[in-house]
Amino acid sequence: MKRHFTTTVYLLKGDQVLLLLHPKLNKWLPPGGHIEANESPPMAARREVLEETGLEFIFIHEENVWIDRWNAKSFERPYLCLMEEIPEHNGVPAHQHMDFIYLGKPIGNQAPVSEDPLRWFTLEEIEALRDDEEIFVETKEVLRTLLPAEISS
Repeated sequence: MKRHFTTTVYLLKGDQVLLLLHPKLNKWLPPGGHIEANESPPMAARREVLEETGLEFIFIHEENVWIDRWNAKSFERPYLCLMEEIPEHNGVPAHQHMDFIYLGKPIGNQAPVSEDPLRWFTLEEIEALRDDEEIFVETKEVLRTLLPAEISS
């Protein structure tokens, strides 16, 4: 089965997360997309968030070791990596997404801009969405860990 490399970013602001209504899937998802040739996962994450929301952000991460030498450089470590099964759709064969999932905080007080509907959700609002109809269960699962932690930080 063919594999595509993708990236996803959960943008957090206080006790909220920014989600967009995916035009093809009609589900609320964090911004993200395919990693292009010669892009690192963090570069793709920045590009996708900017394209889909108009926002710039900083990564939220903890690094144990950071290397910056001529022959080896660290890059932002994902919060989570998922192997996602993508079913056949509109003539595109079934495939897998190897998804590099990051956490981020918007820079300043920018207002998001998008051609697709997007909004800030609280955990309570996320829980009210119907599983696998309005939001993927695994998206809810991630947010159950993120949003309460964000409230207490």
